[in-house]
Amino acid sequence: MSKLFVVSPPLDIFSRIEPEIKSRIECLPDFLRYPKGKFRQITRSLLLGRIPLPKTVLYLWFSKRYLDLICNAKPGDSILIYECCNVNVLKSIKPLLPKGVDCHVYYCNPIRTICSDGEIRMQKIKELGYKLSSFDAYDAEKYGLNYTGQYFCLPPQNREPITCDCFFCGLPKDRADELEALHRLLEQNGLTCDFIIPRTPQEKVTYPEYLKRADRSRCIIDIAQGGQLGLTRRPLEALFYGKKLITNNPDLANYDFYNKENIFIFGKDSESRLKDFVRSPFVEISQSIRLKYDINSWIQNYLPK
Repeated sequence: MSKLFVVSPPLDIFSRIEPEIKSRIECLPDFLRYPKGKFRQITRSLLLGRIPLPKTVLYLWFSKRYLDLICNAKPGDSILIYECCNVNVLKSIKPLLPKGVDCHVYYCNPIRTICSDGEIRMQKIKELGYKLSSFDAYDAEKYGLNYTGQYFCLPPQNREPITCDCFFCGLPKDRADELEALHRLLEQNGLTCDFIIPRTPQEKVTYPEYLKRADRSRCIIDIAQGGQLGLTRRPLEALFYGKKLITNNPDLANYDFYNKENIFIFGKDSESRLKDFVRSPFVEISQSIRLKYDINSWIQNYLPK
């Protein structure tokens, strides 16, 4: 049976894939990233993608084990690479991949946040023969990508006790002032908060720890970066974990899981009802809607037929 090789997936979510589907998936680490060591970095910058190179040379920069795995894929298999926009990397490995193997790249962040020349890069990568897709419908339209959306997974059976009202975890990026103002607003409304805004690597938390702390809250905070309208993972975390959501993304009102009792949108809803919103019960959303966003459904976009 045909296989799907996935480079750099979120393993905490992929681990929840149903066994029958998981048996057809091989997860690989991000072995295409920039290497450590000055010599390897300089030689890669000078040579990679400039001229065709054999595998034996590429081993200098890429793990032999994982490069061999994708190069030994069989016709009918597929390869899914997360978030790569390095044209030279993708150009160097494409000739080594067998014919009849579909090669996908999925972007789970806005294109403008991972490369400054998005239109040029996306076009070059498509010309190499890669099939590109995005979590963001607006990016998909702008750059001519396939739209496969966002996904999540069902929570574990053992749930955490509620210890706070509102939870946020994320880098400050271009929203630090907005997050601080929101924190003050929530506390002024008598709501308890657990905000994690790491400014050093030591302050970051693992994704399993993040999910535990989200599960201990009544409400998850979703503050999108400036100009972003695509569905981030936070609304789906709230949907699957049965949590309220506070967001600044007005586009969420257009999704099939939207319910005003569950999702508070700044600019649409009155701030005077914040406390009542957070403390009121979550309104259950039908399982049929939830399953549309489940990892087992989403992965079908890439799994060989």
